[in-house]
Amino acid sequence: MAHELIALMERLRRATVAEMAEHLGREPSSLYYHVRKLAGAGVLAAGERRPTGGRQEVVYELTGTEVVLDPDERADGFVSELVRSVRTRLRAVERAFAAALGRPGARRRGRGRNLSLHQHHARLRPKDLDELQRRIAALEEFLVEADDPDVDRFVSVTVAVVPADRGGR
Repeated sequence: MAHELIALMERLRRATVAEMAEHLGREPSSLYYHVRKLAGAGVLAAGERRPTGGRQEVVYELTGTEVVLDPDERADGFVSELVRSVRTRLRAVERAFAAALGRPGARRRGRGRNLSLHQHHARLRPKDLDELQRRIAALEEFLVEADDPDVDRFVSVTVAVVPADRGGR
């Protein structure tokens, strides 16, 4: 269920639990547990409150593309929730990639390519790692600025920066 919610939120950007339930064809009460777990893992964030009927409903959004582990957050299950969150996101990417392979209009080569998978390994000095982070932030900024709700084609970009040992390739 978590992966369905993440995939839905990637399309909707922002939604209440009732809106999520409507899109998934489920009862809102069946989603609250999963939304709370995703919020606890840092995948979803509660934003503004929107009046719905006679009450206020929380509008949730994805927390962005970055999952951060601070040293003082390593206690009481935070790391396991974070790892579960990463696993959920990567499974969602895997499913989206597999679905896209069979979709008309999916291009893996040449101009207009919209389906690709990249993995690179590099030994970076601290200043180069800082530059990598700056470029990732610039890519995120570009994606936010270029996002056009009038365009039907949707792309998803996932970047993971992971320290590895020499044999970790």
